[in-house]
Amino acid sequence: MRRLLAVFMIFLFIFPLTAQAAPKHEQYYHPSETRQKGQIIWKLSGLGKPSEPLFLVPNNKLIILAGSKMLCIDLQGNLLWETKVGNGKMGTPIITENGSIFTAGKGMVVETKPNGARGWTFTALPGGKDKQPQLAGGPNNLIYLPLPYALYALDTKGHTIWNFSPWDNSDRFTTKTTAKRSFMDCAADEQTLFAVYADEKAAYKLVAIDSKGNRLWTYWLGDIIGVNILPGEQGRVYVTATLKPSKRQAGGKSSSGKLNQGRIYCFDRNSGKKPIWQYNVKVTDTLTAPVLSKGLLYFVGGSNIYLLNADTGTLKFENRLSNLVSVPAIDENSKRVYVGSSKGTLYAIGSNGRLDWSRELEGAIEQAPLLGADGYIYVCTQKGNLYKIRDNATGLATTLNK
Repeated sequence: MRRLLAVFMIFLFIFPLTAQAAPKHEQYYHPSETRQKGQIIWKLSGLGKPSEPLFLVPNNKLIILAGSKMLCIDLQGNLLWETKVGNGKMGTPIITENGSIFTAGKGMVVETKPNGARGWTFTALPGGKDKQPQLAGGPNNLIYLPLPYALYALDTKGHTIWNFSPWDNSDRFTTKTTAKRSFMDCAADEQTLFAVYADEKAAYKLVAIDSKGNRLWTYWLGDIIGVNILPGEQGRVYVTATLKPSKRQAGGKSSSGKLNQGRIYCFDRNSGKKPIWQYNVKVTDTLTAPVLSKGLLYFVGGSNIYLLNADTGTLKFENRLSNLVSVPAIDENSKRVYVGSSKGTLYAIGSNGRLDWSRELEGAIEQAPLLGADGYIYVCTQKGNLYKIRDNATGLATTLNK
């Protein structure tokens, strides 16, 4: 026993155990801070690198997903609970009316209760090479889990209702499916589920599926490297897709273009034979997910923020700012847009498309800012810092008018 204890002490000396530091809460009281247009109220650091955007659950609690970790924080910056969820990076979660949170992992769905306790877990064969777990909530109050070989529809108790596969193959329920078969994104409205999948030739298609798992229509998107689906109002569906750079011949040799072709589509939910409208842009990266607000469509690509008329697809404004990367967040009252950059700058853009103010934060802002019901802006950076920010140009008036 003494010999084992001595070996253990030597091991601790060489490889000391390190406890994770508790998040640090800092209030910003300095008078100079109140003169900032983007005033920091508090900062909570040491949360971990966020892998998904911030979101709110009932009773105005903030949820942060960082790898396989889920944290719950109140609007005063207090950490309420922290739990480990799943088996790695999670996708966008689904929140039910009772506050339960459903997240996807590799081949699984996990329920987390409003108090952070673990609920049920659904596990399927993961198969293929999932780049990003996905989950969608939609028709008949079902949860939709796309995997490389099939799409599962589950009820909120974790039971399989049906599964759907766009591939007519005999190995759809094995882990040896071709790596090219995969779902890239999915989203749903109250009637229809929409998903983008690749066939054996890596040609991507948008498919519409009804609540019973029947295919309604498909639309060919081509050889894309990124896609985002947003069901809108009046049966419309918006898609931002980024195609691979086209190859061209130069001096007898094949070379790739430097810019990607970005496309924004508007479809009718009942028919995908032809888009209602399509808008094209050239970008150096990929288009972000679109955001819909009062008949206007916002998205970011190539450090540009774009605003389109959602009915016609016509451009209302385009503004190029430095290193834009995040999905925009829109204040419905002031129509002010907040968007983050890879250099840690939070930008506030007015309804005319002009920059109103900017604020430097610690860490890249890759995830969308969140507008709370209290009128404040919440931003989580890739350094693991969560900020509560007040827009002194419009935030005060918005808060007082509520």
